[in-house]
Amino acid sequence: MVIRIYSTAEKASRSLEAIRVSGQAQRGLWPALPPVADKYRLIGCAIAKNLSTVLTAILCFLFDTDGFLMNNRNLTGDLYQIRFCLKRNEYDNIPIIYNNYNFDPNIWGMIAIVRDPLERFVSGFSDKCLRKQSWRNFTNHCQGCETNLTCFMERLYARMMRWTTKDEFERGSFDDNHFFPQNWRCDFRSYLNHYHIIKYASSKQSEFREDLIAILRKYNVSETSTRYIRTSLSSSRTRHTTKGTLEQQETRQAILTNHYHMDLLIKMFYYDFVLFGFPFPQLN
Repeated sequence: MVIRIYSTAEKASRSLEAIRVSGQAQRGLWPALPPVADKYRLIGCAIAKNLSTVLTAILCFLFDTDGFLMNNRNLTGDLYQIRFCLKRNEYDNIPIIYNNYNFDPNIWGMIAIVRDPLERFVSGFSDKCLRKQSWRNFTNHCQGCETNLTCFMERLYARMMRWTTKDEFERGSFDDNHFFPQNWRCDFRSYLNHYHIIKYASSKQSEFREDLIAILRKYNVSETSTRYIRTSLSSSRTRHTTKGTLEQQETRQAILTNHYHMDLLIKMFYYDFVLFGFPFPQLN
């Protein structure tokens, strides 16, 4: 798969113009249904392209362990659209969880998985726009740019900027949910300091697993359950993985070797790099 890269008439500014963290910008973005495992006082925020389906499945497993296993579900193969706990342990927002469970962020464990913004963007574009080419069936996917990386990044950035100035919001689109900044999710604006933030990298999966298991143990998840979770995450890959694919490698190189692409990436995800402690990428 060859990525089409087109030049633009306008040269990008070299200033690090960031998309601001906005409480309004979070409205309408998936996930609108944070999953809960109330037995252990755990709540998750599943961010698209950050093992979101897996985190949702883990909290479902902890919410209804017997039912999950009896129905032959597994943590890395539970499709989000037909997930076992669909709307059973999921709520529209955190205030509803407050009312239903006497939720206290100082007592409950709040879990969010974050990812290097470059890796997350590359994974999303290579999976949705190059490998699956979802735009063939849904013309608005990939910003209507098909496989054109430059077009996609320009239109995505422009859409992000519009969202920061809107007074009213429609439901987030497919692209919004998969590519908008991570810091716009999870009500980080109010609860960032309460979250257990776990960094995920495809090259450090063992470290990720142990970080997750340590948090689950802190909230008294049984050894039997943590062993099942560790084994499941160790023995299989998710269906959305792009690690090592030609599309992933080409997309990454197209950004790291192009000043304009790099500038757009930093503009879009500046606060993700800063807030979550990821190093800024360097041009090759």
